[in-house]
Amino acid sequence: MRNQWIAPILALGLSLNLTAASAADQHDGDIQPWKANGQIFVNGDWFEADFGDLSGGLYRTDDPGYDANTALGAFGAGNWLWFSGLGNLKVWDGSIWSNSAPNGEHIEVSDALGNVTTFTTSGVQNGPGVIGQFGNTGDIHEHLDMAIRNASNALGGSVGAYWITLQLFETLPNSTTPVSAASTPFHIVFNRGLAHDAFETAVSAAAAVPLPGAAWLFAPAIAGLVGFGRRKSAA
Repeated sequence: MRNQWIAPILALGLSLNLTAASAADQHDGDIQPWKANGQIFVNGDWFEADFGDLSGGLYRTDDPGYDANTALGAFGAGNWLWFSGLGNLKVWDGSIWSNSAPNGEHIEVSDALGNVTTFTTSGVQNGPGVIGQFGNTGDIHEHLDMAIRNASNALGGSVGAYWITLQLFETLPNSTTPVSAASTPFHIVFNRGLAHDAFETAVSAAAAVPLPGAAWLFAPAIAGLVGFGRRKSAA
């Protein structure tokens, strides 16, 4: 009688160990999407980035990355993961978030195909971009180059914090048609030269800002994706 319990106990222990190992493989701070029941989910609403990191220098960064959590749900093998920019760039002036950039600052995100999405205080240009292609197990780990530029389009930006909003899509390869429901919007807040405590104050203030309704956010993303498909077809 006792032996009949050994196999289930071993299976449970192995399952727990595999889950723990998978979690350990995830990179702290990365955006970690997964897919379940045809819907993309993300591991948080707010992510932090620093234009002053060592690898990127004062005005570039490639963090956070995109690191799929296949333990929670894998994507389609060979499919593409996309981001789409939503809303507009917001700037922290030390006391409030606003839609005014002191020196025409804008943020560029370069995708896996070399296309550039630009976030300005008036909106998003070339909104959708390809993050990368899922492997045979539905996994992905990619980093995109991001930069802050000033009004003359040179690398540079006033000291402060900068906030952009994104959501994720999955498509078949070489396609722009989503094959699963998009993620809910999430946000990246970039530090440009602020002390740690001052930056965290800006992040906390951003999280407290009332956001537009989900329908308002999703519409530009979908329209941008269709527009991108038309531009690709015309090229």
